[in-house]
Amino acid sequence: MDKAARSYTELKDNHHMSELCNLHQNAYDYVNVGGPHKWSLVHCPERRYRIMTTNVTECIILYLKFTRQLPILTLAGFIRNMLQMWFHDRHRATQSIRHQLTDATHFVILKHVDKCGYMIVNPVDWNIFSVKQS
Repeated sequence: MDKAARSYTELKDNHHMSELCNLHQNAYDYVNVGGPHKWSLVHCPERRYRIMTTNVTECIILYLKFTRQLPILTLAGFIRNMLQMWFHDRHRATQSIRHQLTDATHFVILKHVDKCGYMIVNPVDWNIFSVKQS
């Protein structure tokens, strides 16, 4: 199930799901009740913004795959340099952001601005609004 959930291609997802079906039919039926779009990376209709793949531990393990035989102090220095590079790159990337939203999200909002011009928005509470078409 976990392998199917983390598959990046439908071919691999189908392979893992057929294995699950062969191993335990009830488990296969159970995970498909709500639909794979709720738990499967490849079938998700929305961008997950790498929620399942940006776990810091997974990223570090990936980078340390080839450094496992290093002495502990060398390994610690490698990890420190790697994290410094990551933080610097992310900081530099955020300096170029022109909006509070990501560029992709900002573009989606701009596509719908024309529709919003014909709406009347009245606040109900500090985070609840009543929206009516004018």
